[in-house]
Amino acid sequence: MTNYCRRNIRTIELRSAHNVATALKVTAGDCVFLTHSKIRDLERGVIGLIAEVKGKEVVHQSIFYSSPHYVEESEFAVVRLKLNPKGVGRIIQLKTGDILDAIEAEVVEVTHFSAW
Repeated sequence: MTNYCRRNIRTIELRSAHNVATALKVTAGDCVFLTHSKIRDLERGVIGLIAEVKGKEVVHQSIFYSSPHYVEESEFAVVRLKLNPKGVGRIIQLKTGDILDAIEAEVVEVTHFSAW
């Protein structure tokens, strides 16, 4: 892992329902796999970052919307994970459950890249 990642990735803020549901189950010391891929695109071969969770913070936020005729409030939970990057990994096998269950994957660390 390069020093670039260790210097710049400190905390990730999760807002989407499936990511929040998964992050709520994570504890310090667990490893997580972070990827830019959408949930429907997760499959064998997807590359991402392997990181150790160093801490977790759950924050509830409210947003108010208004018009001349009504006021609406929207509340949501945000989970912030403090991370320690460990390396780059590739999904070998994926295990999914119900809609808000954690997505688990068997991930192997990638030490070099080759065409396959």
